Amino acid sequence: GFTQCNFPAASCTFILTTVVTLFLIISVASQVFIKGVLLSDHERCTALGQKVLRDGGSSVDAAVVATLCLGVVNPHVSGIGGGGLMLVHDIHKKETRVINFQETAPYALKEEMLHSDLELKPGLQVGVPGMFRGLHQAHKLYGRMSWEDVVTRAADVAREGFNVSRGLAEAIVTVKDEKLSGHFRSMFFPGGRALLPGSFVKIPRLAEVMEAGLSDFYNGSLSQEIVDEVRAHGGVLSREDISNYSAEVGPPLEGLYREFKVQVPPPPSVGAALISALNILEGRHVTESNRTADDAYHWIAESLKAALAMASGLGDPVYDSSVTQLVSEMLSKSHANVLRQMMSDSHAAPPEHYSTLHSLQGEKVAGQVVVMGPDDLTVSVASSLSRPFGSRIITPSGVLLNSHILGFSWPNKTQGPNSVQPGKRPLSCLMPVLVVPAWHTCGTFMALSNSDGDHSLSGIAQVWLTLYSLFPGRLHPWLQPNTLLVDSAFPQEDVQALHVKGHIVQRVTTLSVVHAIQRENDIIKSYKNTATAAVTINCRK
Repeated sequence: GFTQCNFPAASCTFILTTVVTLFLIISVASQVFIKGVLLSDHERCTALGQKVLRDGGSSVDAAVVATLCLGVVNPHVSGIGGGGLMLVHDIHKKETRVINFQETAPYALKEEMLHSDLELKPGLQVGVPGMFRGLHQAHKLYGRMSWEDVVTRAADVAREGFNVSRGLAEAIVTVKDEKLSGHFRSMFFPGGRALLPGSFVKIPRLAEVMEAGLSDFYNGSLSQEIVDEVRAHGGVLSREDISNYSAEVGPPLEGLYREFKVQVPPPPSVGAALISALNILEGRHVTESNRTADDAYHWIAESLKAALAMASGLGDPVYDSSVTQLVSEMLSKSHANVLRQMMSDSHAAPPEHYSTLHSLQGEKVAGQVVVMGPDDLTVSVASSLSRPFGSRIITPSGVLLNSHILGFSWPNKTQGPNSVQPGKRPLSCLMPVLVVPAWHTCGTFMALSNSDGDHSLSGIAQVWLTLYSLFPGRLHPWLQPNTLLVDSAFPQEDVQALHVKGHIVQRVTTLSVVHAIQRENDIIKSYKNTATAAVTINCRK
């Protein structure tokens, strides 16, 4: 059952405000759950995860099943040929762990290899897949069901079949003119025609791969199949790269915002940028009633711009000690005050005004799962192939391989801590987020994730800010070109006010979706927020 909580009186006003505001801003009505809830990007995977909870599985069991399921029904977004991040908070132990299963660079990969046309040698785009290993690690730490039961539930989706979603069908059409392998075309263009929305698809060989287990994937026949396919496409991945892969488990980065701890993944994720942006904005008091909307929009844009400019200097801290120092600055409220002092109330500044800019090539797609179950675990997962269909390389068994090597920097891009090195993880914009009470066991808990990797910072930051405000419009600052995108709900008078402050404003439509789950005492509510998710900032320059 759930931990019983009695809320201190001082927190009641905030909790009420949070609930009322969320009901006002969400685009899809919330649902209330007593026994736990799971949200994902696909209703089939959501139902599968919810059944795990009903069958007595842990929140992590449910998250693993749903994440594996997404890799089947949304193969253009994520899958066992990719990687990701998971955050798990244990309310009883007051402990949060990050499981990092992002891809690593092959040991034979050299920077100069990336100077060639990567579209002609897509095998060079492929990092060592980490999803299967990482989800297994999470299950070892928090699972209740057997690993075989968990995997079989997701494998059954591939074996029994599923209907092609509109999102998958649209992604297929976008790659139809590319040079694609026979394996790829046979799966997504059967008979030479692109799969249409509603088409029924079975992938029995992928089900067999999933049920064959970790040893076959990382040390057996499938690892050889992956290596052969990558090398046939110009890559340098080896059996040793795959067999030596391990997921990392460690603590999150934390930042204090009002009465909450905001928890994010450490580098090579850009999660520190979320805390940095909130630290800057906390000192601006943008949600106070006496602040005008155009002033608030201006400060939000500048704060996100500054935080992301700093984040572009991050990388894998195992390979560059400067990353640790930069993270300390990004988490520091005193450094946030310095950045705040650099911001003008009256005019916009270019991103390089706040920090040295480096190349930042974020994930263009991401799968998301958030869970709160009756076991008092809170889970947020983000997974990706980097871009739609990753490298476009698919094995004979139906495993689509990632393109995460594109997340590194190399000459003709700006050099920095994100340079290519063997075994290194590239900088990532995947940002699963947890929010927990700062001073009490009881209070408001939240799990958030974003459906578009390189839009995570702004989408999640402004979901959080919108808990305190009712500004109707959403914005999206690009670093290069230095442009401020606004959504269709953005008031025209505020666009004019931003023009006056020197912002180059361009109107766009909704860009992504944020899933959020909120727990108060024994009541859990879920939200699918497309409007707020349109508040986006792109990690790509």
